[in-house]
Amino acid sequence: MAVRQVTIKDIAREAGVSPSLVSFVMSNSVAGKQLYRVNCETSKRVLAVAERLQYKPNNTARALRSGKTGTIGVVLSDISNPFFAEIARFLEDAAYSYDYNVVFASTDEDPEKFRRVVNVLINKGVDGLILVPCGGTEDIIRGLVTGCVNTVLLDRTVPDLEVSSVVLDNRAAARTITDELLSRGAKRIDMVSYSMQISNTRDREQGYLDAMAAAGLAGSTHIERVAHNNYGSVADYVREAKDRGVEAFMIATNTLSLQVISEIYKSGCRIPEDFKVACFDRNPLYDIYGSGIVYVRQPVDAFASKAMELVMSHIKSKSGKKHPVEQIVLSPEITG
Repeated sequence: MAVRQVTIKDIAREAGVSPSLVSFVMSNSVAGKQLYRVNCETSKRVLAVAERLQYKPNNTARALRSGKTGTIGVVLSDISNPFFAEIARFLEDAAYSYDYNVVFASTDEDPEKFRRVVNVLINKGVDGLILVPCGGTEDIIRGLVTGCVNTVLLDRTVPDLEVSSVVLDNRAAARTITDELLSRGAKRIDMVSYSMQISNTRDREQGYLDAMAAAGLAGSTHIERVAHNNYGSVADYVREAKDRGVEAFMIATNTLSLQVISEIYKSGCRIPEDFKVACFDRNPLYDIYGSGIVYVRQPVDAFASKAMELVMSHIKSKSGKKHPVEQIVLSPEITG
């Protein structure tokens, strides 16, 4: 036999007050502040009755009244990637500070999966979206922006689309760490990147090319592009690079760097004696090898706080109208 859910009317009857007064007390309780003026003793009595009756708020009804669900949809490319996992943790904290919850989804760089999870989140009535785009999702994001969905892009952008975003200055970061490899005596520097052309890897590739050209080494550049989640070719590439006399690698992402570093050691080579390495994001592996790898530290806390700040500003603005676009570019920190 199903147990009947306790309602606001049940609490009102037990506490000897009107249902509207119970609603005011509950709204104050959820907001954590005095939205409505209610006598303190009356409020305590209502809350005590609600606790005794084990009252569970009807969030669906609340959403219908307010037009908001108190949730943000966050779509990341790979939740298992340490970079995105850390951002997810900071996003959760940032949402909590606004009395919001987050619902996470991961796409594995699959545009069809991206489309599906975005549709699910919209159908669930999230108040806003924070998205990491992947290749082939430009039209999906353009549709969200055109439809005035509260949307903020994270880590990557979509060319020729006016939408709020929070990204790293990837071109400057890549140029700086390539310059660091040059300053350590390397001249034959390869870059290892992804074959999928997304905005952040494109910018990192350009930063590498900028640094090499400025050093008079434009004719010595080589970008090895690896398919996402298909790293079988990395071992062959490292051996081939050694035969070509490559002295250093500038690696576009944390995941790729782990693959390349692993293959360097498997091949019997060492860092920095045989190869110097520069990459993005710190990994404990660097400490284990004690190799002095230079890397870009991305400010994940700023990524999260700024993205949440932007999406909340959209949510609080007038619905149905195009939101002011703000594109935040974060500065990298070079370590190692």
